[in-house]
Amino acid sequence: MITMLVVMLSCHSYGQEEKVPTITKIFELNQPGTLNSKSSGGGIIVKTHNESKVEVQAFIRKNGKVLSPTDPLVADILEKFDLEIEKNGSVINANAVRKTNFNRLKNVGIYFTIIVPREMSCNVTSSGGGLNIYGVEGTHNFISSGGSVFLKSTTGNTMAKSSGGKVGVTNHSGDIRLSSSGGGVTLDETHGSVYARSSGGGVRLKNIQGDVDAGSSGGGVSVLGECNYVKAKSSGGSVHVNISNLNEELYLQSSGGGIDAVIQNGNELGLDLDLNSSRVKIDLQNFSGQSKKNRVKGTMNEGGIPVYMLASGGSIKVRYED
Repeated sequence: MITMLVVMLSCHSYGQEEKVPTITKIFELNQPGTLNSKSSGGGIIVKTHNESKVEVQAFIRKNGKVLSPTDPLVADILEKFDLEIEKNGSVINANAVRKTNFNRLKNVGIYFTIIVPREMSCNVTSSGGGLNIYGVEGTHNFISSGGSVFLKSTTGNTMAKSSGGKVGVTNHSGDIRLSSSGGGVTLDETHGSVYARSSGGGVRLKNIQGDVDAGSSGGGVSVLGECNYVKAKSSGGSVHVNISNLNEELYLQSSGGGIDAVIQNGNELGLDLDLNSSRVKIDLQNFSGQSKKNRVKGTMNEGGIPVYMLASGGSIKVRYED
């Protein structure tokens, strides 16, 4: 029993040890800057601190193991990559690109952890792993063809795209464009307009404060928040919205399921309704127009806000809540 306990504690301690970067470079940066980073052999992590410097940590990994700076294999591996870690004015470049696709490089990669001041615009691309981005503020482009893209507490006009996994965002401020062909798209809490597309899964947007344009051919679409304008389309599942502050337009379409819409205080709004499905369920108040089992077209409260819904794969249900 004692022997087993010693072994377990030893393994736990080993697992908690910090990995030592193979290469570390530090640059002073006394103004908002731009980070350009690209990796074709691994993922990239970007996080922030309260210091006026950028620290680039490059980890060279072989067969799942991070090589130490003194490992004799380091020099040989670096010959197979174009490795660039440098500063040019307020621009930081951290790139690791394979020169060739030799079989001997199959289990070799270089990935980065880059620590930057919060005010840092980022252009980050990986074709060999995922991206994890924390806390940066600026104008950003994040692209991964080898894994997922995750953002947390970011600010500024942002584009995030993955063709190898999911795209997930938590707590963003600013306009944002999200797309994935390798998984779903999720966004939790944002202030700004949202454009979201997925052909590899569903789109789930909640705690949104801004206009929304969302679509999925790989799953359903869900939008929850305070939105002046919402356009949501799905050919892979149902469409669900629960919104308040609607004052411009609501456009919902599903060919893969039904539509379930909650419009906060919707019974008090002037709506131009055009609803079409196998069955439409809505409480019409002060309505003028045509109302049938499968079609509602007309105005409520003298009209004003266009509300269009088409479900060819299910029914339409519209509710109002205070």
